[in-house]
Amino acid sequence: MYAFDMKDKNTYKFDTIDEFEYLNKKMGYKIPVSRDVSPLSSKPIIKFGDNEIVLDNALSVHPMEGFDGTLEGAPTDLTEMRYLRFADSGAALLWSEAVSVCNEGRTSNHQLMMSEETVDSYTSLVSKIKTKTSAPIICQLTHSGRFSKNDYTPYPIIMESNEFIEKARPQDIGTPVATDEYLDTLPSLYAKAATLAVKAGFDGIDIKICHQYLLSEALSSFNRPGKYGGSYENRTRLIKNIFKAVRDVIPSNIFICSRFGISDMFPYPYGYGTMKDDPTTPDFSEAIKLLCELRDSYGLCLIDMTMGSPYVNPHINRPYNKGGYVPEENPLVGVERIINGAKAIKDNVKGITVIGTGYSYLKEASMYVAAGAIKEGYADIVGFGRMAFAYDTFAKDMINGKFDKNKSCITCSKCTELMRHGSVTGCPIRNQEIYLPIYRKNVMGK
Repeated sequence: MYAFDMKDKNTYKFDTIDEFEYLNKKMGYKIPVSRDVSPLSSKPIIKFGDNEIVLDNALSVHPMEGFDGTLEGAPTDLTEMRYLRFADSGAALLWSEAVSVCNEGRTSNHQLMMSEETVDSYTSLVSKIKTKTSAPIICQLTHSGRFSKNDYTPYPIIMESNEFIEKARPQDIGTPVATDEYLDTLPSLYAKAATLAVKAGFDGIDIKICHQYLLSEALSSFNRPGKYGGSYENRTRLIKNIFKAVRDVIPSNIFICSRFGISDMFPYPYGYGTMKDDPTTPDFSEAIKLLCELRDSYGLCLIDMTMGSPYVNPHINRPYNKGGYVPEENPLVGVERIINGAKAIKDNVKGITVIGTGYSYLKEASMYVAAGAIKEGYADIVGFGRMAFAYDTFAKDMINGKFDKNKSCITCSKCTELMRHGSVTGCPIRNQEIYLPIYRKNVMGK
């Protein structure tokens, strides 16, 4: 299903940077563009406490889950292949996929998990990555919450019932709401996982707060009673407790960061970060307030921003040409929204390095828009997810002003289809030898 009607007079196709620039100007989009790609070679600085890390360039690999771990949550040979491929991409920062802090918080039996049993396998993986790149490596710690689904989880773990989400992702009848007592146990689980990640050699710890996973859902728990719901102070309590627990146990030379959703783009009270009277308009005021508090109290120094939920409204954070439904907007509207969202955070949260999102949809134009965003202060770094899955040398090529359209992500959503079918995930188009047979078997049933 295509994301928009090609007969619609308000929809215009582009393949080259010339066509994109014409469209950007004609339609009045506020998407920055620079034909000079030298900003991609800038050297962003991540500052934390008395420490700083100077990156080799301004391109990053987003966290992209492969769902190819062992039953215990350790990386496999396929996991290793993906990360060594990312290491060879030329990107100056590598952000790991979601690594669960507990069995019941995993999205599948094959999601990665950090534990005493698996830490040595992560030590080996990080060591191999560091033979190929000087890029810092971040470990993303998570609890999947309502998207937990594995043999250890009889029910998903939800902060509260949410009829908006559950229209798209129905829950089993009788799914219980997580108790305050259960949530009280999470800071220590995150702290333990962070300690093990440091032992494994990771350079930074990400506390994941996005896409309606548990900590993201905490922010939208307007109707939850008790100390973790309702007021801003209650809805942010669990997040702050986890940040404190992690900061207290990791060394000062390890930075703390977050893949952070600045708006769910759901109607109030089902989502966080939108105008109460207009769910189509984001409201970043709470995100800005929370990020400033996390910066000042716990040393948050880097965010990889995002919006929406890939489970409910994926066109918000992953504009596409082909997907499961037809959005009511041109994909470039989504690109404009998320790129400008990063600028709103960068302008209002000083002292935090900001990674921008939403560029893969632009294909060849992505490197020029990324350069424009960095040049004009929309972001410090630009991250790529789907493009990193597809295009093995994306960062090296973009920095040199090159783009191979035969390697590019085509936003066909096949990587997402694999994930939705509970399969290992990658690019069946550009990495056919490995992922096309998997796609045929698990999605097409052939």
